[in-house]
Amino acid sequence: MTKYFVDDTGAYLGGFDGAEPPEGALEVPSAPADARQIWDGSSWSAQVIDLPPITPRQLRLTLLSIGITEAQVDAALVNDPAGQIEWKYATYFKRSHPLVEGLGAIFSITPVQIDSLWAYAQDL
Repeated sequence: MTKYFVDDTGAYLGGFDGAEPPEGALEVPSAPADARQIWDGSSWSAQVIDLPPITPRQLRLTLLSIGITEAQVDAALVNDPAGQIEWKYATYFKRSHPLVEGLGAIFSITPVQIDSLWAYAQDL
């Protein structure tokens, strides 16, 4: 049975089924509709918190950490000239950037997983 957890600020950590959640995680009754929502102690916020942008270096290292190489991204964007330009020349990426959503779909990364990867990228 999946159990859902937040950290001490109410940020969603994910659903865990048989795995141990991070130390200090607090169980909540359900997952949010959007992983950026905050648990206020009794319900999920309506407001979605915008995540800070990350650099191309942070994005590439994060993708590499889950086994996705630059060559794989280049191949995935072969028929997307605008995506190729964004991938090669952007100076930062917002979480809501269409390229991020598109790569998530191409590589079967869910929005919740993207949010978790985004948090990981912040520390790189």
